[in-house]
Amino acid sequence: MKKKTKLSASLEDYLEAIYLISGEDGDARSKEIKEHLQVSGPSVTEALQLLAEKGLVNYAPYESITLTPRGKEIARDVLHRHETLRDFFIDVLGIDAKLADEGACKMEHVASANIIDRMVKYTKYIKGDCKGQGCDKVNCFDEYLKTKEDQA
Repeated sequence: MKKKTKLSASLEDYLEAIYLISGEDGDARSKEIKEHLQVSGPSVTEALQLLAEKGLVNYAPYESITLTPRGKEIARDVLHRHETLRDFFIDVLGIDAKLADEGACKMEHVASANIIDRMVKYTKYIKGDCKGQGCDKVNCFDEYLKTKEDQA
């Protein structure tokens, strides 16, 4: 059984940033992480030291940073949660992409695997073939929202 690593939202953001910057098998630099997350240099150093202590990154001052296999696994999970939430907000709820991305970034840290899995299934269902049901489910929801907004 895998040991569950409890990380703060901030540390999850660092892992996700390193993964996005480095790609599948590359590396990242502190400066790139700092720019990506729009944080200070000392904040990056502190986070990298904590992640290294937890065995999630390979880090030494002034060297490139890589994710360990466990760090990569967690980063992929965080990114999956983010993308699932963002896509759900955009594709199902019709929320603006920028707002959806901001909301997903905040919620990705608290949404359980069960919730994410259910959202993926619901998105597939809602976007699936619904012939014979009278309308496209997504368009029906859009129409419902319009009628409710008109009544408000």
